Amino acid sequence: MKALEEEVKDMALRQGADLVGVVRAGDLPEHEEEIARILPSAKSIVVVVARHSLAAIRSSNNQVAQFDTIHAYGEAEKAAHGLARFLESRGAPSVAVPAFIPLDMGARKKGMRGEICWRRAGVRAGLGSYGENGLLVTRSFGSAVRISGVVTAADLAGDPVLDEDVCDHCMRCVKACPAEALAGCGKINKKRCGDVIFKHGFRYFQQIMEGIAKGAYVDTRDILEGEGLRELWQNFMTGNYYYCFQCQAQCPASALYPRDNP
Repeated sequence: MKALEEEVKDMALRQGADLVGVVRAGDLPEHEEEIARILPSAKSIVVVVARHSLAAIRSSNNQVAQFDTIHAYGEAEKAAHGLARFLESRGAPSVAVPAFIPLDMGARKKGMRGEICWRRAGVRAGLGSYGENGLLVTRSFGSAVRISGVVTAADLAGDPVLDEDVCDHCMRCVKACPAEALAGCGKINKKRCGDVIFKHGFRYFQQIMEGIAKGAYVDTRDILEGEGLRELWQNFMTGNYYYCFQCQAQCPASALYPRDNP
């Protein structure tokens, strides 16, 4: 018979994950309270990773890259949800947690930080190491991945943390950042990054609302006929508003993709 850990990983891969690892809940003490709110009986966290298409996120057509992002998130979430149902069929209460919720929308975090840092969970589950861009860098797909997971009461053995540094510290991600938001060693100026990557997301919506409130628009056609409003609407329809993928696309570890770089 297979061990439950092996069954869990097989199931996640069959559900569409590209990588999967396990970290004990106690090995994420920074998220102890958040994990307990999600599932008080939690003992283990299963980290699920789905890869990007490199061609898509390297495309100069942003909507192509956005679509691939939606797909990558969707694959990770689908695998997590299927895995949660599998674990519950084995008698272990489990909750699938997507990459970007639950979110604290309060003034301190402003919706910019999830309850669980999946990058940290991925590192502690042995799936990779931190890159200069602050992202999880995996052996197989570099940092061109999206991450989700399952919080479960199943008593699973955690995977060992890698004893190698997957990032080669070439600094390409830092040099490629159009906002100059990366300083290396995982240091990120989130304001600069956000102004580019979310330029027609909530920040733009907030800018419009503030302009209306302050009477900054002499003619409402400036808003109604502007490209920004159409971009905002398109993002509402597609569910993705990212406008930059450079720190993922430039990672040389991503060149290890066997399917994209035969």
